[in-house]
Amino acid sequence: MRFVILLLAAAQAFHLDVVDARGKKPSGVVVETGDAASDNWRKLDITRAKKDSVIVWPFDALAAEPDGPGAVQVAVIERGDLKALANPRIAADVATGVVLGRESLEHAAKRTGFDAAALKSAFTSLANATDDYAGGVGLLWTRQPARAADLLARSLRERERQLTRIPSDIFPASLLDAKALFDSGKYDDAAAVYLKAMKLRPSDAAVRKARAEALTKAGKEDAARELLEQQK
Repeated sequence: MRFVILLLAAAQAFHLDVVDARGKKPSGVVVETGDAASDNWRKLDITRAKKDSVIVWPFDALAAEPDGPGAVQVAVIERGDLKALANPRIAADVATGVVLGRESLEHAAKRTGFDAAALKSAFTSLANATDDYAGGVGLLWTRQPARAADLLARSLRERERQLTRIPSDIFPASLLDAKALFDSGKYDDAAAVYLKAMKLRPSDAAVRKARAEALTKAGKEDAARELLEQQK
């Protein structure tokens, strides 16, 4: 009996804290985790909702187990809800994948139910946000990487210092900070931060490629070549 209980406990995924644009639990929304991939990241899916809803955080709807008792926060909004988009946190969530080149503006608009022009406006306004993460995303969107790097470095440090480290919060912060550093010409620093992201999600080929490019720009072609060979 004890063996069966242990098996059931092992099969259960980590705890999710599902919130809406106001930071409150949305009524009638259920989010569940899928099977773990090779690096233990899981796909998140909305399995029940009263309204046409979409996950905006984690930015790619992937999450991994935290290293403490805290829950993984999942932000869900109603598709096309302009009041939600007016929240800088939500706008930054949607903008993250676009700024990182993981998603086109058009795809983000279609996925979230917003007009592309509305997304552009919301992303641009983030440059004046008081939150470090949102402000950094906005500054990257408006092509001000040097200013973005300072904000995003602070945001990353804050997430890394939490009692419970949440991979789905730290991973995108690492990518954004690394991009800001790279776009500012600080290639060695960018490569170091990309390494943090690689350790969190080893299977992500795009991160490996980005680190290799940073190493190459830093004059470390052999290290870049070795890194890419490891992927084959």
